[in-house]
Amino acid sequence: MIRECLAVMESGNIEELFEIIPRIGVLRDPRFTEPLLKLLEHENVKRREFAAYSMGAIGDRQFLEPLKKAFKKAARIRGAGARELQVAVIESIGAIGDDASVDFFLPALKVCCTDRAADGKHARNARKMSQWIIESLGAIAQQGGARSLDALLQLTAHDDPEIQAQALSELSVAYWHRPNEVKESTLAKIVELTRHPESVVAESALAALQSLADVGCRRAEAYFVSDDGEKA
Repeated sequence: MIRECLAVMESGNIEELFEIIPRIGVLRDPRFTEPLLKLLEHENVKRREFAAYSMGAIGDRQFLEPLKKAFKKAARIRGAGARELQVAVIESIGAIGDDASVDFFLPALKVCCTDRAADGKHARNARKMSQWIIESLGAIAQQGGARSLDALLQLTAHDDPEIQAQALSELSVAYWHRPNEVKESTLAKIVELTRHPESVVAESALAALQSLADVGCRRAEAYFVSDDGEKA
């Protein structure tokens, strides 16, 4: 199976490449490293995208720096496939789960926020990119990344309501496997934001509380219980 994967990497078509990503993620053989690094530099953008997703599937931290460089190169590409490549890199860095990737994601998000102020397609792309970056921070936070958790908490105070709302959503997801480990200050912040003047933020904060309550966070459950002990 390893040889088959290597053969596809060497000469397979695009469809064949994407079909073997699940196998690459299961096998995680060190012989995949060199061909994937080469494909990440390939002139064909889809082959680069395949390499990025494969690196995320393997989950080896040695791929972080090459992926970050690939993201910067992708930002300079114009035309078909550029955005998909950036998304692949963002998702793969999140999948690898290195908490230090906050130092990559936050500056990238800042650039996206600047681009969101533009008009038309460029702004729409920046909005989507922001979403994927925050989702990747959430993926790392869910794996226990303390710095990623802190970054999400900071983003709940962002001046863009859409970013605030998504950060709230990812913050609740980060605690799904440990709902009673939510810090009191974090829960207080979520409760505070249920009263935010922007409905998208207030609704996201309420949904975050409900999500935490649903997975067993006792303090979140208490928010939905009335004074007479009945659920609100």
